[in-house]
Amino acid sequence: MNTHSYNVLEFNKLKNVLSEYMITETSKSRAKNLSIYKEVNLLRKEFSVLKDFIDFCKYDGGVEISGINDITTLLKKCDLIGMFFEPDELFFINQNLRIFRLFKNKLEELDKYKELRNKFSPIETLKKIEDIINKTIDNEKNIKDEASLDLRDLRAHKKLLSSNIKRKFEDMFSNDNLSKAIQEKIITVRDGRNVIPVKTDFKGLIKGIEHDRSSSGQTVFIEPLAVVSLNNKMRELEAREREEIRKILLRLTDQIRVNIDIIFKISEACLELDFLNGKSRFSIDLKCNIPEINTREQLNIIKGRHPFIPKDQVVPLTFEIGKKYNTLLITGPNTGGKTVALKVAGLLTLMALSGVPIPASEDSSVGFFENVYADIGDEQSIEQSLSSFSAHLTNVQKILSDVSKNSLVLLDELGSGTDPVEGSAFAMAVIDYLKDKKAKSIITTHYSEVKAYGYNEEQIETASMEFNSETLSPTYKLLIGIPGESNALTIAKRLGVLEEVINKAESYISDENKKVEKMISNIKTKSEELEVMQVEVDRLKRKALADKQEYEEKLRKLEIEKNKILKEAYEKADNMMKEMQNKAAALVKKIQSEETKKLDAKNVQKSLNMLRSSLKDDKNKNVETKPKTARKIDIREGEKVFVKSLKQYADVLKINKVKETVFIQAGILKLEVSLDDVSKIITKKKKTYTSIASHNKSAVKSKIDLRGKMVEESVYDLESYFDSAMLSGYKEVQVITGNGTGALRKGVISYLKECRYVKEFRFGGQGEGGVGCIVVTLK
Repeated sequence: MNTHSYNVLEFNKLKNVLSEYMITETSKSRAKNLSIYKEVNLLRKEFSVLKDFIDFCKYDGGVEISGINDITTLLKKCDLIGMFFEPDELFFINQNLRIFRLFKNKLEELDKYKELRNKFSPIETLKKIEDIINKTIDNEKNIKDEASLDLRDLRAHKKLLSSNIKRKFEDMFSNDNLSKAIQEKIITVRDGRNVIPVKTDFKGLIKGIEHDRSSSGQTVFIEPLAVVSLNNKMRELEAREREEIRKILLRLTDQIRVNIDIIFKISEACLELDFLNGKSRFSIDLKCNIPEINTREQLNIIKGRHPFIPKDQVVPLTFEIGKKYNTLLITGPNTGGKTVALKVAGLLTLMALSGVPIPASEDSSVGFFENVYADIGDEQSIEQSLSSFSAHLTNVQKILSDVSKNSLVLLDELGSGTDPVEGSAFAMAVIDYLKDKKAKSIITTHYSEVKAYGYNEEQIETASMEFNSETLSPTYKLLIGIPGESNALTIAKRLGVLEEVINKAESYISDENKKVEKMISNIKTKSEELEVMQVEVDRLKRKALADKQEYEEKLRKLEIEKNKILKEAYEKADNMMKEMQNKAAALVKKIQSEETKKLDAKNVQKSLNMLRSSLKDDKNKNVETKPKTARKIDIREGEKVFVKSLKQYADVLKINKVKETVFIQAGILKLEVSLDDVSKIITKKKKTYTSIASHNKSAVKSKIDLRGKMVEESVYDLESYFDSAMLSGYKEVQVITGNGTGALRKGVISYLKECRYVKEFRFGGQGEGGVGCIVVTLK
């Protein structure tokens, strides 16, 4: 552990603050000993569970854990045979069992927070142990009377005996002969015996056993002979009560011993709950977020805040390192906030790598660094008699000897405390060394030479803390890409230092330094101009995007409206065409016997088909429809099918798989219908039908039995049967459908309503088969 760096970055202070959010001493100690994770997957797992717990607390109320206790040490009592848990210990065990059960039940009811549920779901709850303890121990941590029948009887006996003892003493208090001897009318206890205080001078008036004497000697405590036997009985009952309680506690301990493995897991789970709850409350209070953890040693802090600076005073910082450059050089005047920037970078990195959410945007990303090294502030070592610069060098040397590619290094005022020329040279040499090691480093300096070096060197990005020269105060904003000015002479001039002194000071500044400061000033001016331009560009971009979105939304609404109107129009036309086609089909049937009109009917039907096809094509062209998926076609050309719209059978002439239509011929009628309008005829097996060759009634029966047949097959049979029945002269026939599921009956009734042979029909009456038989009157 890098103790020095942890101290200067105030990480130890933060751990102490975090520990105050914990309840148990075990969790407090765990918080105080937090360190960087060694495996990135473990850290990511910890954060995924913590993210669920924070959301659980924020949006679903969390879980009340104020009564939680660390019972892991207490449970070791089970290892010793004959030992038993005391009532208060059982109460603490029960508290943990109850808290964990309520937490787990709430998680299961919510049915979310997958990572949190996965962590705790393997651990069982022990409601049965809770119930046993609840039956035995009350909220005051005392044994209940109902813990056993013997205990209940003993306590009832004790209560009655106590009442008798009290009555005996009250009789003595009301006795006028004894009242002058009694010091005070109270009952007290000495050595487990009920006694009364008696004046020493009158103790002979009350016969009994003296148990104690006051310090003044004026009062003695006497157990009257009248209550000695009652007191003896009370002592006996108390002994029996203690023994009964011991038995009860032994039985309870045995129950816990049987389930000790599960209870131990619950105990550890409760400590984990305490730790997660503490970190979550800390995160919510300080408005922290869980950053992304990357394995590329890149640090990208967005709106990061120092956790110990009040929220209303802190200025959020945004910076990155490790992507385009490995070294960030921060320059600017003293008291400008450079040190705070270093501490924010270091402390937030240590927090994230230790599994603690950071006070920054959730879009922040922290690299999985092996360690964080820091040398910040004037830390002169008095014990070792080292100067400020010597202490600075000692710390830097320790860092340079341990640093690696996976390190984050933070150095404050590198090279300060000695001659500026040598200090600058030392600073640049250290920066070169860290660059060669490919370590990620953030360094502050106010040396002009180092500023110029950083600005011109590759793999180094310069930044500065903004300073308002008008108000002579820092704004604490970090400006990436802009080196900072020292502002010393500017501040002196503003504060009223003599112009003669200012001019003299300027004359001592070397030409090189003047050039550097001028360069920095020009860069800053250009940057401010670019920032103003960028703001305007961003505004115009937002406006253009808003206009584009508004136009697209209007276009979308118009397209929907157009599509809706066209669809309704085409559907209306399609329905009209279907109606006309049905009428035409009916007309064709009616004139089938009139040979002279057959050609006219065919022409009418052909025109209707062409019109409907044209309408359909036009609709498909203008109305947007969802793409169709290929459907399985189970009919073949030449096969006989049933046409639903015509309610008659037809032969398949041709199948159009693209348009999903079928060309059919029904008698003299040829037309194109949808695949959905035809159904395949399913026949079970060939049946022998009586040939209708004459008009003899005996050749055709007055009833037809359709039981066991499909609807299409039944309609086919009815067509032939009605034709034969009418030729045979029947006016009324019976159609037997049976009861069954009712599907056949429903299909037959639907056919009868449209059948040209049927005048009317009714269900059979009593003796005719009921609803299983339909009586049909023919035309």
